[in-house]
Amino acid sequence: MEIRLAKLKDLEQVVFILNEATLELQQKGIHQWEYPWDKNKIQNQIKNNYSYVLLKHNKIIGTFCINDINYINDLTVDEESKYLSQIAILPKFQGRNVGSAITDFTCSFVKGLNQTLYLDCWAGNEKLKEFYLRNGLEYIGDFPEEDYFISVFKYSCISSSK
Repeated sequence: MEIRLAKLKDLEQVVFILNEATLELQQKGIHQWEYPWDKNKIQNQIKNNYSYVLLKHNKIIGTFCINDINYINDLTVDEESKYLSQIAILPKFQGRNVGSAITDFTCSFVKGLNQTLYLDCWAGNEKLKEFYLRNGLEYIGDFPEEDYFISVFKYSCISSSK
């Protein structure tokens, strides 16, 4: 598998993957994402170098974003932190360690920057919460969103010399 920054030519495939993953989540009763995705929002993420794609045999099978963050809802985060969001994998590739490849890549990325990584998910998604814990992320707590709660996780690799 290969991970790289998304390019504008990837826009249609990134939106397709996000829409497919959203429909799959909604079928499971998880309504964290709105459907359909806003193509302009995704285009801006690509232009700002926040959007990444995961390829298998030169085909895009997943996408995610990494951007700077100062807070999640009312939770103030460590200085110089990154936020991992919009992790979406085509349903037929889920359960094949693709998510682990994304979290491994992102944790290595923030470690190289000597920063902290945060991410969240719908608090009711027990399977995903267990996945994050198994992949070395620390559970911070549950926090209110508009009409549900999110569980926040953190990966810290800040050295004490900073």
